[in-house]
Amino acid sequence: MVTDAEAQRILGYLQQQAAEKSTEELISRVTEAVHEIHESAITVPPARREIVPEGDEWSPGNALRHLVGSNIHVSTQILHVALTGELGGSEEQPPTGSFEEVIARHDEAMESLFAHVREADPGANLNVKWRHPFFGDLNWREWLIFLRIHCRDHARQIAAMVGGPAS
Repeated sequence: MVTDAEAQRILGYLQQQAAEKSTEELISRVTEAVHEIHESAITVPPARREIVPEGDEWSPGNALRHLVGSNIHVSTQILHVALTGELGGSEEQPPTGSFEEVIARHDEAMESLFAHVREADPGANLNVKWRHPFFGDLNWREWLIFLRIHCRDHARQIAAMVGGPAS
C-alpha cells in the first residue's frame, strides 16, 4: 500500500517528468521498464508461474496478467486522450494465454502506444485528466510515465517471488 507521503512524492515525479521530458524521452524511460518486466517474467520457471508464494496474494502469473491488462487499458486511454481529447470507455481486461503470449500482447500494445503518441502534439489535451487510485488525476503524459513505475514495481514483485534480484 502506498502511504500519503509516498503518493505525493511519486505524483511530483510524474508531474515533473511529464512536463520536462520530450515524448521520445518518456518513451525511452517506459521502454527501459518494459524490458525489466520482461526480464523478471522470463526468469520464472514454468512450474512456478501459477503458484502463490507464501506471504503473497498473487502468483507471478497473476502479477503479470494484472500488469499487462492494466497497461493495455491505460495505453488505450492515453491514445484516445492524446489524439482526440476524449477518454476512451474500455474496461480493463486481464489477458489470457501463456506467459509468452501475455508478454507478446504487452509488447504489441506498448509498440502501438509509442508509435501513436509520437504522432500526438505533446502539449495537446493536457487539460483532460483521469483518476489514478493513489496519485489522483493525471494527464496523458503523466499516465505515460506512470507506466514506467507500474512496470518496475511489478518487475520487482515478480523477481522477489522467485528469489531473483529485486533492484
